[in-house]
Amino acid sequence: MLLQFTVNGKAREADIEPDARLIDVLRDHLDLTGTKESCGEGECGACTVIMDGVAVNACLVQMASQVGSAQIRNMARLPGNIANASPGGDAVPALIALDAAALVLDGSGMTTVRRVDEVVTGIGRTTLRTGEAIIGVRIPRPGPDQRSAFGKIGMGARTRVVIANVSLTLVLEVDPAQGRIQDARVVLGSAAPVAFHARTAEALLKGRRPDPALAGDLAGTLRAEVKASIQEIAIFQHKLNDIQGLALDLFAQLFPGEQ
Repeated sequence: MLLQFTVNGKAREADIEPDARLIDVLRDHLDLTGTKESCGEGECGACTVIMDGVAVNACLVQMASQVGSAQIRNMARLPGNIANASPGGDAVPALIALDAAALVLDGSGMTTVRRVDEVVTGIGRTTLRTGEAIIGVRIPRPGPDQRSAFGKIGMGARTRVVIANVSLTLVLEVDPAQGRIQDARVVLGSAAPVAFHARTAEALLKGRRPDPALAGDLAGTLRAEVKASIQEIAIFQHKLNDIQGLALDLFAQLFPGEQ
């Protein structure tokens, strides 16, 4: 079957088998060999790519059923996005929300594991020392009840191909029996020198049933968190309305039947 999609900002197409995995398409059809397969079970993180702003294991994604026209960025950009430590980078907020860790190799050949939020400490600043390099990213396998979404606004529009003026990542665990949010990770990007957990918003979501009232509460809470971060800086005031809109958009995306 012929499938059309976007990779690294370019429109691509491939004639694939219905059960082809994303990693097979990237490597065998598009010759993007920066994405590696190691464990084949989604544990090691070697095949991680960003799909629609969310990190996924390419060895676990069935291309035809899950990708469609989705935009995909090759794994080679993940370590660079972390090391670059740009507040407008897409990957870092999503990786922090997913509890991801960087595999860091030093000059002696020793590898250590550091949480992404321990690596990025400021604009262009990291805890990487001379002779150290990020050689991989480890992302915990999502549970069956996990829902996640990423969104950003950049250059005045909702688009995935520009630097973010503000971004939002939601990673939620929803109890299917009770219909309540059990756990919530909410990370704001481009609202401070480094991406950060919106702790008040996380506390708000836990134990609540998703409904329109909660969506409005979330939007207002995130507006307050962004306001506390940007304070009265005039050129950043647009972020207040931006984050409210993003919150409502992502909530509707995660809970389409609750709007």
